[in-house]
Amino acid sequence: MDSNTTTITLRGRLILRMFAQHSKSEHMGVYIVSDQGEYLIRPAAGNPFAENPLMPMAGKIISATGVIVDYVFLVTSWQEVTDND
Repeated sequence: MDSNTTTITLRGRLILRMFAQHSKSEHMGVYIVSDQGEYLIRPAAGNPFAENPLMPMAGKIISATGVIVDYVFLVTSWQEVTDND
Protein backbone atom coordinates (compact mmCIF):
# COMPACT_ATOMS: atom_id res chain seq x y z
CA MET A 1 0.00 0.00 0.00
CA ASP A 2 1.01 3.56 -0.60
CA SER A 3 2.62 5.40 2.33
CA ASN A 4 0.21 8.31 1.65
CA THR A 5 -2.79 6.10 2.37
CA THR A 6 -4.75 7.18 5.46
CA THR A 7 -6.48 4.68 7.73
CA ILE A 8 -10.16 5.51 8.23
CA THR A 9 -13.22 4.01 9.88
CA LEU A 10 -16.48 3.72 7.96
CA ARG A 11 -19.90 2.72 9.23
CA GLY A 12 -22.34 1.33 6.70
CA ARG A 13 -24.51 -1.51 5.43
CA LEU A 14 -23.01 -4.45 3.58
CA ILE A 15 -24.70 -5.39 0.32
CA LEU A 16 -24.04 -8.00 -2.36
CA ARG A 17 -23.79 -6.82 -5.95
CA MET A 18 -22.26 -8.16 -9.13
CA PHE A 19 -18.72 -6.90 -9.70
CA ALA A 20 -17.09 -6.57 -13.15
CA GLN A 21 -20.25 -7.56 -15.00
CA HIS A 22 -19.84 -9.03 -18.48
CA SER A 23 -16.13 -9.73 -17.99
CA LYS A 24 -14.04 -12.78 -17.15
CA SER A 25 -13.68 -11.33 -13.64
CA GLU A 26 -17.44 -11.19 -12.99
CA HIS A 27 -18.32 -12.33 -9.47
CA MET A 28 -20.57 -11.46 -6.53
CA GLY A 29 -18.88 -8.68 -4.59
CA VAL A 30 -19.44 -7.34 -1.10
CA TYR A 31 -19.90 -3.57 -0.91
CA ILE A 32 -20.15 -1.21 2.03
CA VAL A 33 -22.70 1.57 1.55
CA SER A 34 -21.92 4.49 3.85
CA ASP A 35 -22.51 8.23 4.05
CA GLN A 36 -18.98 8.63 2.61
CA GLY A 37 -19.70 6.50 -0.46
CA GLU A 38 -19.95 2.93 -1.71
CA TYR A 39 -16.86 0.73 -1.89
CA LEU A 40 -16.05 -2.85 -2.70
CA ILE A 41 -14.90 -4.18 0.68
CA ARG A 42 -12.51 -7.01 1.50
CA PRO A 43 -9.89 -7.88 4.10
CA ALA A 44 -6.52 -6.24 3.51
CA ALA A 45 -4.69 -9.50 4.24
CA GLY A 46 -5.34 -12.62 2.26
CA ASN A 47 -6.11 -13.67 -1.26
CA PRO A 48 -8.36 -11.19 -3.14
CA PHE A 49 -9.75 -14.12 -5.18
CA ALA A 50 -10.76 -16.21 -2.15
CA GLU A 51 -14.30 -16.09 -0.78
CA ASN A 52 -14.85 -12.86 1.12
CA PRO A 53 -15.41 -13.55 4.86
CA LEU A 54 -17.71 -10.50 4.98
CA MET A 55 -20.21 -12.10 2.57
CA PRO A 56 -22.26 -13.83 5.32
CA MET A 57 -22.76 -10.41 6.96
CA ALA A 58 -24.63 -8.99 3.94
CA GLY A 59 -27.55 -6.84 5.08
CA LYS A 60 -25.92 -5.98 8.39
CA ILE A 61 -24.45 -2.66 9.47
CA ILE A 62 -20.76 -2.74 10.36
CA SER A 63 -18.02 -0.42 11.51
CA ALA A 64 -14.78 -1.17 9.67
CA THR A 65 -11.28 0.27 9.78
CA GLY A 66 -8.89 0.22 6.85
CA VAL A 67 -7.73 2.11 3.79
CA ILE A 68 -9.38 3.01 0.50
CA VAL A 69 -7.36 2.16 -2.58
CA ASP A 70 -9.14 3.23 -5.78
CA TYR A 71 -12.65 1.76 -5.39
CA VAL A 72 -11.76 -0.90 -2.77
CA PHE A 73 -11.96 -0.52 1.01
CA LEU A 74 -9.24 -2.83 2.35
CA VAL A 75 -10.15 -3.49 5.97
CA THR A 76 -7.96 -4.58 8.86
CA SER A 77 -10.81 -4.89 11.37
CA TRP A 78 -14.61 -4.83 11.41
CA GLN A 79 -17.49 -5.49 13.76
CA GLU A 80 -21.25 -5.62 13.48
CA VAL A 81 -23.06 -2.56 14.81
CA THR A 82 -26.25 -3.10 16.76
CA ASP A 83 -29.09 -0.57 16.96
CA ASN A 84 -27.83 0.41 20.41
CA ASP A 85 -24.33 1.40 19.17
